[in-house]
Amino acid sequence: METCSYEYTARIEVRYAETDQMGIVHHSVYAIWFEQARTEFFRTASASYADMKKMP
Repeated sequence: METCSYEYTARIEVRYAETDQMGIVHHSVYAIWFEQARTEFFRTASASYADMKKMP
């Protein structure tokens, strides 16, 4: 199995609706953020999810 050496950092701004009354982000938002970062990663790598699925 090959290891990807490409590193990417996504900057995601926390929206008010994603927090509770104390300003703490709810854990259910993490999956949405992971998907946003994954989409940005593929865009900057000039790849697509379809390309990844084709890989052996």
